[in-house]
Parts: sequence; structure tokens; C-alpha cells
Amino acid sequence: MKRFALLLCLLPISLFAQERNTEEDIQQLKAKIAASEKDKKLVWMDSLAEYMITYTSVQNDSIFKETVTYALEVDSLRIATWHTANLIFIQNNEKGAPEKGKELFLNFLPKVQTHSFDQAASKFYIEGADSHYFLDEHEEAIRFYDSAIVKAIKAKDKRFEGLAKLYKGGSLSFAGEFAEASKILQEAAALFSETKDSSNILGAKNSLAILYSQNAFFEEAEKERTEAIELAKKMGNNGQLISLYYNAATDARKQGYDKERIQYLKLAIASNGKISRNQFFRAPLYSAMAIAYAQADSLALAESYLEKMENEVSDLEGRNRETYVEALKNFEFANGNYGRALRYGKEHLEIERSGSHYEEVQEAEKFLADVYERMGNKSAAYDHFKKFEVIKDSLGNAQKIKGLSYYQTLYETEKRDATIEAQQDDIALLDAENRLKNQWIVFGGIGLLLSFGGVLLYRSRRSAEKKRMMQERFSQDLIKAQEEERTRVARELHDSVGQKLMLLTKRTKSSGDPDMETLAGTTLEELRSISRGLHPAALERLGVTKAIESLVNEVDANTPIFFTNEIDNIDDAIPTTEALHLYRIVQEVLSNMVKHAEAKAASVVIEREGKAIHATIKDNGKGFLYSEKMNLNTSLGMKTLMERAKILHSKLAIDSAPNKGTTVKLTIPLP
Repeated sequence: MKRFALLLCLLPISLFAQERNTEEDIQQLKAKIAASEKDKKLVWMDSLAEYMITYTSVQNDSIFKETVTYALEVDSLRIATWHTANLIFIQNNEKGAPEKGKELFLNFLPKVQTHSFDQAASKFYIEGADSHYFLDEHEEAIRFYDSAIVKAIKAKDKRFEGLAKLYKGGSLSFAGEFAEASKILQEAAALFSETKDSSNILGAKNSLAILYSQNAFFEEAEKERTEAIELAKKMGNNGQLISLYYNAATDARKQGYDKERIQYLKLAIASNGKISRNQFFRAPLYSAMAIAYAQADSLALAESYLEKMENEVSDLEGRNRETYVEALKNFEFANGNYGRALRYGKEHLEIERSGSHYEEVQEAEKFLADVYERMGNKSAAYDHFKKFEVIKDSLGNAQKIKGLSYYQTLYETEKRDATIEAQQDDIALLDAENRLKNQWIVFGGIGLLLSFGGVLLYRSRRSAEKKRMMQERFSQDLIKAQEEERTRVARELHDSVGQKLMLLTKRTKSSGDPDMETLAGTTLEELRSISRGLHPAALERLGVTKAIESLVNEVDANTPIFFTNEIDNIDDAIPTTEALHLYRIVQEVLSNMVKHAEAKAASVVIEREGKAIHATIKDNGKGFLYSEKMNLNTSLGMKTLMERAKILHSKLAIDSAPNKGTTVKLTIPLP
């Protein structure tokens, strides 16, 4: 039933708008239309159509068709585009006929593509993409959501940009692109926060919660959903509460919390009773409750909700067939009527297979496996269980889950940073007020000290500068001597000890003693490892680009940190002597990251731009106080980094703070 959960959070806010006594208003607008001509008439027709889409349950779409036709007659393509979008919305959401909405969209699309009414076009593309979304054509839906985003950006309409990104996140989620879905949903939430659009902030949080729960991040999902529920209660937004409570029930079911599952569904049904257009949600809510009671062996209560569906819900053979059949199959299974359960189970599986909702197909396969097992048909049960396992493994793709975890970590970091920044702004404001009061007191004393302090400052600076230059020369000479000694020792180990160990290894193979053979081989490999550590031979054989790539891949393979890298070919841009120092800087940063950062994800980017090489190494670990580290006598590695950067005549910047991760940026000028 996750399909219904996502559908709820993607429905436009107008679906939850409270109806009011509109007949008098509508008649007045119709009278103005009848008394007007040309442009003035179109203005009143436009007003009437907007009034109806906002405040009424639109059953008759004739006014929208008339408005579009008249707008085309008087060459107002913008208004025609806008209300064609409303017609598509009516087909998608009011009449449950997205295939007709898609037909309207594709027929009108050539007109929109030849003009530049960006805001109206953005709305048009959103509604057209929704048609594809409801038809499970997610690749096409994503393409048209992207078109809506482009138009919204051109129109500087952040609300439509946010909506398009919010809905695109739903399609990406169904397509299995969880990491990309997480990223774009966060972008949508940021846009809604910027425009203070509380209703759509709820939608974004709800979508993120669904995405996290799809990947078993139940704790993260509950956190997002709890925040959204509190906000929805304050706003009195019962429409979003339906979805939030329903999705909470879904998570409770996945975790085996039957009591909480039923309680959340009751809250969802209660919220549905508080909105005027509650018929849209009755079928899935009643179905979910019937299934919950059937699986909890409360068959009388399950049957009562099936009867509610049959008495209160229309179109059980059309749009609501899926939820009705799912309730029937679970009820018959709980009653022991396995023949009927099998028939409804097969029908439900075919419905789910017609779309791209893999989680629902997975559950439908598992249900049939259970039915066949109860009927004693072990072969058929195994066949369906095997299909269930295949889908389960597919949905658990480790790389996509890892990517989602990475993006979620970054998102939490950014939220925390925003909170800290706001607190710092408040503190800075108070400090500024206090400083203003004390400035006049301090200025007098400062003036007396300036002349005397200037002389002392000049002398001390000259002395400090001489001392600094001597220390730099000593440090750089020490590093160069250290590298020369490392190279010499590495060659000695390779040419002398290494050759002898290789000869010993060959002889132990012929001796027939496996323990000696293993010992000799292990010792040789350890020697080679020490030699590589002293001097990276790959630097000379493969070049600095491949050497750094190999270093990053080795750390990625041997640590739990998730690495991404983008490294340009810089072999011809930097001499071998300088390449060694660049390699050592990257090696030292990665070593510190593994030892101290406790990071989950990191990236290494080396770019050649114009007359400079830019290297950026970033992680999301626990960070540190940079100034404090530099002042400690134990921070030899940090000081060595600085000295190597000076040898390269480059600029090294380290940005880090507790719980904010670490970013190291190196800029090497090219001749």
C-alpha cells in the first residue's frame, strides 16, 4: 500500500481546501461573463475557472474547456495553457482518469513548446508529468518534471520549482533512485522553507519519511514524520495528517507493531472525517484497516470495514479496485478460504505488475507463496517465494542504500549547521550591542598606547620574520632530506634484501615445507609493502594521477568510508619532484581521516583549471578545532602538510570544526 502513501503527499493542496457556499459567487461571475466581451470577458472567465478549481469539488469541467477555447480565439495562449493544466488536474485527481489527462497534455504540448509563458508552462508540465506518474510511466514523468523545473526557474517561481522537485522525488523513489530522490526532496524542502510555504514543507518531510522507511531507516523516518505531524496539527492541516498517520501505520506494520498500526489508522480515518472531500481517501483507509484487523485475527472488525467499503465507496471495479481486492484477499486468507484468497491474490498481483511499484509486487508474491503453502502446493509456493526473494534483493541494492545514507548524513549536517549559524547570529548581535557601549571607554586608552606599541611591533615583527624564514628553510630541507633517505632505503630494500628474499621464496617452494613457504612469501610481501610506503613506485611507473587514484581506491577498499573521486590527468602539468609532495599531502590527509575522523563518507577532487591545480579532500567526520591542533606540539603531521605546501608554492586551506567534518583545499599554481 505504499503507492497510496506517496500519492497522498503528492496531491495538490487545493484537494484539501474547504468548500464554502459558492453558488451565489458563481452566479455573479457568470453574469459578468455574459455582460462582457473580448478581453474583459476572458478576465471574468479566467476568474470563474480559478474560483471553481480552488473552492469547489469540480465535477463539470465545461467552464475550463470554454475558457481554453475562448482564450485561443483571442490569442491568449498563456491563459489557455494555464486552464489546460487545470483540465489535466481534474482528469488526474477528480475523475481518476490520468490516461485522459495524458492525452490532453500531449495534444496541447506543441503549442506550449513554441512560446515562453514560463509560469503557466511550468504548471502545465507539472500536471502533465503527474499524468505519467499516476500511470507509472516514471521515466517520462521525470523528464517533464525537469521541464517544469527549468520553466519555474526562468519565471523565478520558487513554489512551482519546489513542487516539481517534490513530485520528481516521488518518481525517482519508485524508479529505485533513492539517493537522487533524497537529494532532490531536500532541495524542495529548502525552497519551501525559503518561501515559508508550510503546507508543502509538510509534503517534503512526508516524502522524505516515506523514502527513509522504504530503505528501513525507520528511526530517521519517524523523526521527519514526528516533526511534520506537530506542524500539521498546529496548522490544522488534516489532509496531510491523513497521509502522515497512514505512513506511520505502514512503518508499524513493517516492524511488527500491530497495536500501533491500528491506532495510527484510526487517527488517519478521524482526520479524513474532518475534510470536506473525504470520499477520495475512504477506499485505501478502509482497506488498510480491514487488512490490519484480518492479520490481527479480528475477523468481525475486518468484515465491518469491508462492508463500509462496499456501502460508502464508489467505483470498486475501477479506480479503487486495487485496494478492494487487497482487502478481500487478506480477509479470505484469514478466514481459511484459500481458494478465494488465491483468486484475489492472483488478481492483485496482476494489478501491481502493471505498474512499477516493486515493493507491492514483492508483497503480492509473498502472499501467493503463503497461500500455496497452506494449500499444500509446495512447488508453486517455492516459485513465488523465489520471485519474492529476487525482488527483495533488488530493492536492497547496497550501493543505492549507501548513497542514500551519505546524502541523509549531509542533510542532517546542513540542518545542524543552519541551527548553529542562527544561534551565532543572535550571539553576534548581543556582542555588537555590548561593544558599542564600551568602545568610547576603550578608545582613549588605545590612543595613548599606539605610538609606543608601534615601535615595539615593528621590531618584533622583523625579528619574528627572520626566525620564521629560518624555520621554514630548516623544515623544507629536513623534508627533502627525509624523502631522499626514504628513496635510498626503499631501493636498498628492493634491490638487496628483496632479491634475497625472492630467492629464498623460490627455494622454500622446492623444499616441500609449506610453513616455510608461507612464511617466506608473507615476509616478502611485508617487505614490498614497507618499500612502497617509503617511496611510492607507482608514482614513477604510472604517473601522479594514477598513483593518487590507486591510493584513494586502496583506502576505500580497506576502510568502511564511502569514497567518491574525480581526478583530472595532471601528469604533464607538474614535475616529478613536486608530484611527490602532492602525493604525500593526499596520503597524509587520508591517513589522518582514517585514524581520527570517524567519517562515513568522503570525496577527493583534483581539477586542472587554467594555470592552477585545485585539490579538495572532504569528509563528514567529527572534525576538530584547527587552531588548537596547530598549537599542539603533537601536530607534526599538520605542520608537515603546511611545509610541503610551501615547497609547492601553493595555498593550503583547512576548514574544520567539531561535528562539521573537514575540508582540505590545496591550490598549486602552474607556470
